[in-house]
Amino acid sequence: MRRPDTGKGTLKAILTVAFLVAVAYCGVKIIPVYVNSYELDDYIRQQNPFWVTQRASADAIRNNILAKAQDLGLPVSAEQVKVNAGGGRVAVNLDYTVPVDLKVYTLELHFTPSAENRQL
Repeated sequence: MRRPDTGKGTLKAILTVAFLVAVAYCGVKIIPVYVNSYELDDYIRQQNPFWVTQRASADAIRNNILAKAQDLGLPVSAEQVKVNAGGGRVAVNLDYTVPVDLKVYTLELHFTPSAENRQL
């Protein structure tokens, strides 16, 4: 004799699949923002020694950073890029927030990459 199907296992399976889909969706939306932010931070750290040796102006450095941020799709404005260049020293500080729309909640991811280098 077969026992009647109550549907308890089906509900559990549906909830498990829904949870996994939600986690995957959040990962697809959030991970690229972190990767792009890391790429911008890496760009600033790699270029900083060259900016020191080339004695680049603060405006030129700011424009390079803004162009890279735009290429990466990061919402960085000129006011959020602080550049102190002069006297054989270049210090770059950024402070920006990226809103990530998760359909039911907007997550605000805050990043503050920086780099400093001095001429020897």
